[in-house]
Amino acid sequence: MQNKILLIYPTPITEAYIHLGIVGQILQDNGFEVGLIENTFKKPLTPIDIANYAKANGYDKVLITMMTIDVLMVYETIRRLKKEKIEVTVFGAHPTDCPEECIENGADIVIRNEMEGTLLELCNYWKGTRKLKDILGLTYKSGNTIAHTSFRPRINLDWLPHPNLELFDKDLFVGEDGLIKGFHRVFTSRGCPGKCTFCDHKVYEQQMKYHPVEHMLEYVKMVRDKYGITTFSIADDCFMMNHDRVRQFAKGMKEMGVMWRANSRANLVNPEILKDMKDSGCHSIAFGIETADPESLERVKKFVRLENQFTSVKMAHEAGLEVYACMMTGFPWETEKHVQSQIDYVKKTWNDVSLYQVSGSLMPFPGTEIYTEYAKQYGFENYWLRQEYQDFGIQIYQNCMNPLANSCFYQRYLFDDTYIQEEKFFKYSDGYKAKVREFVFLVGEHNLEFMFPGQKIRQKIILLLARLSAWGYDHFPNLEKKVGGWWFDKFHSVDRRAGIEKRRDKRRGFVKNKNYTNPN
Repeated sequence: MQNKILLIYPTPITEAYIHLGIVGQILQDNGFEVGLIENTFKKPLTPIDIANYAKANGYDKVLITMMTIDVLMVYETIRRLKKEKIEVTVFGAHPTDCPEECIENGADIVIRNEMEGTLLELCNYWKGTRKLKDILGLTYKSGNTIAHTSFRPRINLDWLPHPNLELFDKDLFVGEDGLIKGFHRVFTSRGCPGKCTFCDHKVYEQQMKYHPVEHMLEYVKMVRDKYGITTFSIADDCFMMNHDRVRQFAKGMKEMGVMWRANSRANLVNPEILKDMKDSGCHSIAFGIETADPESLERVKKFVRLENQFTSVKMAHEAGLEVYACMMTGFPWETEKHVQSQIDYVKKTWNDVSLYQVSGSLMPFPGTEIYTEYAKQYGFENYWLRQEYQDFGIQIYQNCMNPLANSCFYQRYLFDDTYIQEEKFFKYSDGYKAKVREFVFLVGEHNLEFMFPGQKIRQKIILLLARLSAWGYDHFPNLEKKVGGWWFDKFHSVDRRAGIEKRRDKRRGFVKNKNYTNPN
């Protein structure tokens, strides 16, 4: 038995995927030699590049984490690896939703749902002391059939190691301020009790599981001391569920003198906890508002009162935090009336919200209730297997090598409404599209003030160019994309993409370390 395993993130990304560091450490602790490669926009890799790297470095096994984006490229990567006689195991959201599809496209083993407990037993399988049929949570090829073992219950998180950050090529993720994107991201829990119909719950489900607070504070201290990072993003789906735990974590962050930000549902905060967070070095909070329309709020099963959508952002603003309101549009039942509710919300919370994170229109991922209910009706079943959908994610321009060929100026600076305007999934009336465009420019005007403070002339120029871009998009739909795509390729994509990523970092709340004043 060879003991070399290569971890692969095949879809182009902009920050290190830290979970691979945990996977790598588990494998190392079980006697395997581990390598890791990630496909990035800074250093893009083809399926041939990945297969050649695995072969040249003597890996006989690979573990691939998969998203729904660019699955055809991932399946081509798997086929290339199989030609080199390399065993392929896949895990992640898409394999959990579509395990048989992954096997049919060449994967040997699929790890479904939460993967670390299953991985431990797979280590024994690779050592020859365990059989696949005895391992819970697997799908695999057995002769001419596809076999599924039983569901594996959720694991406790207290035994998981810290991610091995030395596995990553840090040069691929360093920003202008020295922040290694991805290393700043902290997960203190898994799961979310919500039942939102646009969210895929299958990997971690709705039961909350927590890392010990001391364990996560140790990680923060290690990253601070070793890599000089003093701003952190708490990336939990539902960080604010337990206020006593939040306060314990916040106290530790304050003692270390680091800055941090968090996410929350709108119904999980009060003035006291927000003040404690601010006093501990928390600089911003993002709320999953999604919609301020009563009907849409009920139909997406947010289970948050409309009143909370307003009071949460006001309380956070009064506590001195930067407030991000994450909003969505494009639900198949919506009319102009629903979008008007979003517009009214923006106007009423204009002074409380620092930035409206409208990360594009609704994306019906497999495994979501939205997909199950509407895919057949609207004819987009298994859309991810069609070539024209390969770059589709939360925002299309973030996911492709040439963003100017796939989006217009106003969509990159204000809000990506491509899926709505081009009806990629659902059908919309002309009146609805026009109302969405009104929403786009309203939030764009607000957000430019945050992104470029004190630069009134720059804000006005961007808005003017955005209106020209939108007019051109309506009258000559492909002209700007053709010209922009040619320009992007002509003058080298890496440098031009860096500017796009810098603006996105600002919208996502990345801040420079030097802006921080120690709360002590």
